[in-house]
Amino acid sequence: MKFSLAKKFAFLNLKANRKIEIPFVLSSTVMFILFFITTSLVDNDYVKTRHKALIQLIVFAVVIVAIFTFVFVIYATNFLLKKRNKEFALYGILGLEKKHIRKIIRIEFFILFFIITILAIFGGYIFGKLTFLILNKLMKDVSGRIMDYTFSKKAMLFTIILSFILYLITVLRSGLKIFLLTPVKLLQKEHSGEGEPKSRIFIMILGFLTLFVAYYMALTIKGVLSSLLYFFLAALLVMFATYLLFISFSIIFLKLKKKSESYYKPSNFLKISGLLYRMKSNATSLATISILSTGIIITLATTITIYENIEQSSKNVMPREYQIQSEVALNENNYKLEAKKLKDDIFTTVDKKEQITNEFTTLVMMSPIIKKDNEFIQYDGKTKGIPNFLICYDIDSYNMRTGKDIKLKKDEVLICSNSGNIINMNKIKIGDMIFKTEKVENIIPSNFAVDVYLVVVNNFETMQYISKNLKTLNYQNKKLENSKINCLIDWDIEGISEEDYKENIINLQNKNGYEVNIQKDYLDEVYGINGGFIFLGVIVSLIFITGAILITYYKQINEGYEDREKYQIMKNIGLSDELIKKSISSQIVLMFILPIVVAAINSFVASKIVFQLLGMFAVKSYMQYATFLMVVIFIFFLVYFIIFKITSREYYKIVN
Repeated sequence: MKFSLAKKFAFLNLKANRKIEIPFVLSSTVMFILFFITTSLVDNDYVKTRHKALIQLIVFAVVIVAIFTFVFVIYATNFLLKKRNKEFALYGILGLEKKHIRKIIRIEFFILFFIITILAIFGGYIFGKLTFLILNKLMKDVSGRIMDYTFSKKAMLFTIILSFILYLITVLRSGLKIFLLTPVKLLQKEHSGEGEPKSRIFIMILGFLTLFVAYYMALTIKGVLSSLLYFFLAALLVMFATYLLFISFSIIFLKLKKKSESYYKPSNFLKISGLLYRMKSNATSLATISILSTGIIITLATTITIYENIEQSSKNVMPREYQIQSEVALNENNYKLEAKKLKDDIFTTVDKKEQITNEFTTLVMMSPIIKKDNEFIQYDGKTKGIPNFLICYDIDSYNMRTGKDIKLKKDEVLICSNSGNIINMNKIKIGDMIFKTEKVENIIPSNFAVDVYLVVVNNFETMQYISKNLKTLNYQNKKLENSKINCLIDWDIEGISEEDYKENIINLQNKNGYEVNIQKDYLDEVYGINGGFIFLGVIVSLIFITGAILITYYKQINEGYEDREKYQIMKNIGLSDELIKKSISSQIVLMFILPIVVAAINSFVASKIVFQLLGMFAVKSYMQYATFLMVVIFIFFLVYFIIFKITSREYYKIVN
């Protein structure tokens, strides 16, 4: 066959199959645009210079987009090829050789991938500018301008390479399929979905057991580190269970409904029988939509909650604009002198003492510990696993920090935790002493990925007692030593520019070897990282939404072609159009509702373990996360409903 004739066939086929190929082009273009944008940001000089911490997150986004692009394109091309089995069979019957069919397919997919690549490059560059500005806004970077986002030749090259690889895979798979199958087998595959589905009781039991284990983990695991370790395991188990239950429990449930007396009513008969066959061919895609929807909901709710708490999170780390810490180990002889020296050094950074405001001195100690019930035991380095940490503050600094006037006795402490594991801790034991506890709002710095407890004690002597009983392992000499107590000061400034004062502070740091922290610099870094997280969350959500749209659309198209013949048969045997439409509509609506309901249930069950993880980001209110979660579910439901309504129109057009 000449190239011109094959090209003519290819263009005719593209026109005839536009209902399934246009969505393929659009959804694939969205994925490739996301790939181009993320790749171009990695290559952007402004991002590399101003937001170095963000680069790793964007590289991670590039990998995620590339993987999901592969998955969705393979899924979509599978559907495209499956719907054309009859067409390929007819080509063979009419005398076209397999090599001719493969040639036509190569031209068709070359045209499709060429269009996708061109749209991705131009669309990626245009939307990349908008993404660049939004990303800078998320990171509170007001200096980023649209001209700082330049066209990336590397992004273009990688996009072309990814498109070419997917084109080769698609052509090779389609060519192999045509080579191995005869026209008769291709025609048989067109109707391979027929036949009543089997009951899979063992798979259903396994699905419920897996789901029970996953839900038990999500609802009972306590602690930040445990939540972090078990979250991904629980997520994998839920995904596995979702697939198992969609392909087994849904079939068994519908078969049980067939045994009820109400089944023999015309409306129920049509509805249940129709659903039974729909679930056989669509269980996997419904489970996939449900999992993708769960991913979208949790990702968006979590990233929005984290971003909303950045300011509060930073206050836990730095309650004032500036912080300086002495590395000198404090004892009963020098702790007052060191505090005074540190304070005097701070006043040398300004011309007038009045320029230092809201200043307070903190005595602080930190020690790795093992928590056993309500007792804190020193960590000797030999115990298996990762230890918890105990931070200790003095009451005077706590009162200055919070504006309170709390008095403590020797056997009384204030306590908080970043993991919520202090619900029943009315008393704690350290060494031979038992302390009465009063729970307070979490002020633990939000840069710990483990369970941390903070106690506020009455004075330096009590802190010293804790230091001696909760020793820290010196990894150089392998000996346990008293946990180090340090002095730090937090303060604000007035009447001096930030640039000039920052220079004074850095000079003081270089001169005396102090550790200096500046709230603005810390916030810039945190906004950079968390802005990157929310950017990554939006990218992942767009990927999932694109996948959900693609799967929903192809599911509707597939059902339309499968139901068209059944629709005509039902009309021919005398069923009214009203009854048929009512039956089909109820099936379609149920198929629409089921994945989103399962996704909502999974998201709410996961909310407890997710909230514990949010403790690392100073999220203190479960209701705050729950509110965002419900808002995201509601908005996603609306978006999903719009997608469903649009795709349903194509279904009814095909059926009628």
